[in-house]
Amino acid sequence: MSWQDIQAEELDALLQSGELLVIDQRDERTRSHGQLPHAQVVSEQLIQRLVRLRSKAPPVLVYCYHGNQSRELCEFLAQFGLPEVYNLAGGWQALEQFSNSRNQATEDV
Repeated sequence: MSWQDIQAEELDALLQSGELLVIDQRDERTRSHGQLPHAQVVSEQLIQRLVRLRSKAPPVLVYCYHGNQSRELCEFLAQFGLPEVYNLAGGWQALEQFSNSRNQATEDV
């Protein structure tokens, strides 16, 4: 099995696609500035549960601050046979930049 990067502009469609487990891999200080809806903090228990579910696991989206640590977790989860694993390319930082540019474009109209 493998995983795939998604870009910030693709995130809304993925979040609205139905059952999705969102894993926030950032530290507590960074999470305090905002996070995706229904995001769960990465934990050993959560990872163990996903590995036990394997092929029955829901689609999983992982994100961190820059997209590097989350990529490593995506690789790990995919090795255990999770069928749909996504990494937010560029992480929270890319999402903030995308959101800011979208808001700026809306203001300019």
